[in-house]
Amino acid sequence: MMHAWLRLNGYPNLSPEVEEGICQVLAHMWLDSEIMAGSGSSSESTSSSSSSSASSSTSGSSKKGKRSQFERKLGEFFKHQIESDSSPAYGDGFRRGNEAVNKYGLRRTLDHIQLTGSFPY
Repeated sequence: MMHAWLRLNGYPNLSPEVEEGICQVLAHMWLDSEIMAGSGSSSESTSSSSSSSASSSTSGSSKKGKRSQFERKLGEFFKHQIESDSSPAYGDGFRRGNEAVNKYGLRRTLDHIQLTGSFPY
């Protein structure tokens, strides 16, 4: 989905590291938000980067309801796979992109990629 968004929003042809990396960052963010949204409370997840649980009640007010333990573990597994990938495009790209997003924020990182075709340093 992120690949299509990049094309539809005027991003240039990007190197595999940048394109796959930023796509993996967004996939990781989505997994984090899904795990947190369905947890029912923010203390059930080990992640600290999502704020979506702040507005959900303890009854699990997510559209999809409370996540099962299996779904939470599966989400954590996929997050770990993204984080530990050893390939240059997906793994190194994720780590560079995640570092940029943590340092500059998602919007500024995307703006920089659109202007330069690379991650900000």
